[in-house]
Amino acid sequence: MGNLTIRATGLGDLLAVLAIHNQGGSAEAVTDLQQRTWSRMQRSEDLTVYLAEVDGEAVGTATLMLMPNVTYHCAPTAFIEAVVVAAKHRRKGIASAIMRRLLDDARTAGCNKVQLLSHKRHSTDGAHQLYTSLGFEAEAEGFRLYLGPVPAAVQAARTTA
Repeated sequence: MGNLTIRATGLGDLLAVLAIHNQGGSAEAVTDLQQRTWSRMQRSEDLTVYLAEVDGEAVGTATLMLMPNVTYHCAPTAFIEAVVVAAKHRRKGIASAIMRRLLDDARTAGCNKVQLLSHKRHSTDGAHQLYTSLGFEAEAEGFRLYLGPVPAAVQAARTTA
């Protein structure tokens, strides 16, 4: 592996992040909604999207969100989401490096705990092994509720935002 860097993204990194999420698929056609959402994400002081690059090539991404909290002596809780490494770059330590960066940043922010959800399907692809190797414990039962299609009024508001 070449020179690995992990950095916070900027407004100009949307295509790179989308390409990683699309696993090499086209990310050239950014929708207006994606651009507005990305701008909102970039303006949020409690949300950071990271980009891992090897010799300047975008190879991985993850998101860290800090949630203020009035419990635990007002220490924030960190949430990790969307940890993805491009398929041809997996098993080279990139996800571990990304996760260590996020954990360091969560510690620096004074977080009490870090939470992440990983789908059960990842129990055999190495993701769960990665998380346990970094000290995470499968200690809670996770629940999700998908709310379905976006109501027309919300979609309209997103279109004009």
